[in-house]
Amino acid sequence: MVDSAVHQTDALIFGGGPAGASVALALLNYSSSDVILVEQSDFNQVRVGEQVSASIFSLMDYLIIDKDEFDEGSFIPSYSGTSYWGSDRPNCRDSIFTTEQASFQLDRERFDFKLVEQVVHRGGRIFPRTRCILIDRLDNGGWRIQLKHPTQGVFYVEAKFLVDATGRNASICKRLGAAPRKLDNLVGVGTFFNHDPQTMLAHEYLIEAVELGWWYSALLPNNTIVVTFFSDADIVSHHQLHQGDNWAALLQQTNHVKMRVKGASICSNKPWVRNAASQITDFSSCKNFIAVGDAVSAFDPISSMGIGFAISTACQAASLIANNLTRNTIDAFASYQLDITNHFNSYLETRNKFYQHECRWPKSDFWSRRH
Repeated sequence: MVDSAVHQTDALIFGGGPAGASVALALLNYSSSDVILVEQSDFNQVRVGEQVSASIFSLMDYLIIDKDEFDEGSFIPSYSGTSYWGSDRPNCRDSIFTTEQASFQLDRERFDFKLVEQVVHRGGRIFPRTRCILIDRLDNGGWRIQLKHPTQGVFYVEAKFLVDATGRNASICKRLGAAPRKLDNLVGVGTFFNHDPQTMLAHEYLIEAVELGWWYSALLPNNTIVVTFFSDADIVSHHQLHQGDNWAALLQQTNHVKMRVKGASICSNKPWVRNAASQITDFSSCKNFIAVGDAVSAFDPISSMGIGFAISTACQAASLIANNLTRNTIDAFASYQLDITNHFNSYLETRNKFYQHECRWPKSDFWSRRH
């Protein structure tokens, strides 16, 4: 319950996804900090499944969440992947960007809920369905934030530290004049299919490059298959691929992904569209503020770097915040920003090399932009 009073906190975190929840958990676990987490949604938005490496469990250990605490079906092994990239010959590998053998398909709904649940259990305050209206800087270097809840109305929080964990939108960074720098306009357009649980499907991901972009498909823990087409926003708009019939027609032009969902029933004829651009944010001019996860650096989904990066940056940020609350650690934040930049530049080199392997459509706008 919120009211017109001013809520005081050490850290106000915007964004209730894995990055935001992990910042909160790390602060609650390893410091005496008071934490408030604000989420604009009601936590019921569609979450797209994601492939993660086995290192996710080391991160959960750091957050003091045992693997056995997650609901059954939160993780299913993904033993391999097959890509049709550069030719129509299958290329089988465990992961595109990593040599780690073990990987898993993640049920994002169950995973995200467990993290948020643990924030509450450990003393964090969460305000769902709450929007940021105004951010003001206080004379003491802290922040005064005006928030609005649809039924409780307007209220205020005064925080010593702000965290942007709002994903690629980086909405708080933008408000503070630190908008992300986008390197492309990649979007994902996809939907889910229900498959008969009696039908045996390989626990693997499938990637298929086509003239307009590339397709990704994977079996998720809840007897569903996610199928997503990745291309640039202008190409998606030109071909009206946000419309179910056009999307389905393009799917039928594939050689391999269409076979993956043969006999499966589509869950919705209205595909979702998600920003999938590579981008990086420089927030170094903002004091008592930090961005984590996709808000600070977001990667092409071909890299499978989203969740692991989100949680690792969140844990690093929490340590910096806790130290900053007790002593001045400005240099440490500069080092964090430099680490993010170096990591992003290394990622770009790998991404560019990977895209340059595909040379079958030199006149395609999508592929020519990546050569």
